[in-house]
Amino acid sequence: MKTTQELISLLSLIDDGDTAVKTAVEDKLIEMGEDVFDEMEKLYPELENKFNREFYFTYLSNLRLNYTLKKLKLYLSNPDPLLMDGLLLVTSALEPKLDKYFYMNIVQDMSDEIVEELSDSKTAIENLEIFNYIFFHRMGFRHADESVIQEEKALISTVLETKRGNIFTIPICYFLLSRYAGLPIYPLIINKSFTPAYIDNDNNILFYINIYKDGLIFNDDYLQKKIEAISENTEKPFARLGLDRALVSIYADHLLYLYKQLKNAEKENVMKKILECFGSERYIN
Repeated sequence: MKTTQELISLLSLIDDGDTAVKTAVEDKLIEMGEDVFDEMEKLYPELENKFNREFYFTYLSNLRLNYTLKKLKLYLSNPDPLLMDGLLLVTSALEPKLDKYFYMNIVQDMSDEIVEELSDSKTAIENLEIFNYIFFHRMGFRHADESVIQEEKALISTVLETKRGNIFTIPICYFLLSRYAGLPIYPLIINKSFTPAYIDNDNNILFYINIYKDGLIFNDDYLQKKIEAISENTEKPFARLGLDRALVSIYADHLLYLYKQLKNAEKENVMKKILECFGSERYIN
């Protein structure tokens, strides 16, 4: 990182009259990364004679968001990015000081507990039944906001701590922990809904899972025939097994819905910018 004086000199140009200079300064600050944003907060007393407080911290807030958007675009350029990384990126757009490692450790600890009881000698159904028992009963994950109107049930960071979520975040936690535990459970996306499916090594669906009924296992010939019919129709490309990026898109889209319901224009605009990174890759709205 640059020295304090060099950083102050750079910050003195954030309101430069030359647009090219302002753009170059912002690009440089984003390139310097998250550490510089914390340093900027500390340096405001040395810059308060030059910048209005509201202007300065609004600039800092926008800078953090643009940094996150850049990271998200890089994440999405990966053909099969990790689910946890994407969830934390989207959440950090709303909570810039999110301690990512804290939540990664929470997930790792929970997954370690699950993995200890799974075994390659057990069948897929036996391992899933063990997973379901730990997830729903021992850990106590529960749906607690079917209408999607409570922010604390919508942010993955809070849900991982409280084990209480909504009709989107509990399934996402289910997918997340199953991924860490090595269980091949993926969202089968049909138009604007998704059903958890357990697949084999050849991507064939072995059975479906009803997360709203404590992980009830079921086979549905009608659903399978519908999937096959829709999959042959190129006008409906979302009838397929979704990768983790699809779940990240669903997470972001459900947050956009939440903030519209709560009439929180600021956070709604943040989520609109997040979803722009996904382009036309939308699944539930």
